[in-house]
Amino acid sequence: MGRVELIPADEEERIAAVNRYEVLDTPPDGAFDRITSLAARLFDVPISIVSIVDRDRIWFKSHHGVELQEIGRDLGLCASAVCHHGPWLVTDAKVDVRTIDNPLVAGELGLRFYFGVPLTTSDGFNLGTLNVIDVEPREVTEAEVATLQDLAAIVVSELEVRLAARRTLEDRRRRALELNDEVVQGLAFAKLAVESGRSDQAREAITDTLHTAQSIVGELLESAGREGQLGPGDLVRSSGALVSPPRSPSR
Repeated sequence: MGRVELIPADEEERIAAVNRYEVLDTPPDGAFDRITSLAARLFDVPISIVSIVDRDRIWFKSHHGVELQEIGRDLGLCASAVCHHGPWLVTDAKVDVRTIDNPLVAGELGLRFYFGVPLTTSDGFNLGTLNVIDVEPREVTEAEVATLQDLAAIVVSELEVRLAARRTLEDRRRRALELNDEVVQGLAFAKLAVESGRSDQAREAITDTLHTAQSIVGELLESAGREGQLGPGDLVRSSGALVSPPRSPSR
């Protein structure tokens, strides 16, 4: 099985998608470990893996039944699986011409059965696979194909949710930095205006800065409210505090 057979036509774009999800070399994760454990039980096999196919290696986000963390891309059947947009099945690797010479088949591991479903992103790139592996040959039913496809979709959903959460956090951080810059620049201009006797311009600068701050903080509060980070009425109370003038101290 030559190296050229393991490279999808959209490889550079696919690698960019892998990097976008920032999953490579991350710590073990219970959400993915539960999926591989469940897959192994459902298929009654000793091994199940969530793999991510990198440029020169296949890295295991979750590996039930094996201690390996990664293997070379040339060795892995997952590299072939990401070249396809459907399930990739090897019922008996010792007689399948695609795998008969693979060291994982001919060597100590003695792999015989491999069934993998690509982890396909919302924009159509195969990041890796969810697969089940056995040392005995076997067939799969249509129901089992559907089951592994559903589990693979759950893996992708987990990755998509985490990507969306990171983007939301990055957007909030960017807007917070913009708020800081606007306030610093506005107050600096107001200070210069006061020092040069232009009190009207100073008041105008302070008013503009306040309005910009209210707008940005309002966006951040609204975003937090949509994600359930604020309770009922919190957004209204918080927004009101932004626009309400300070109370005069009691005499």
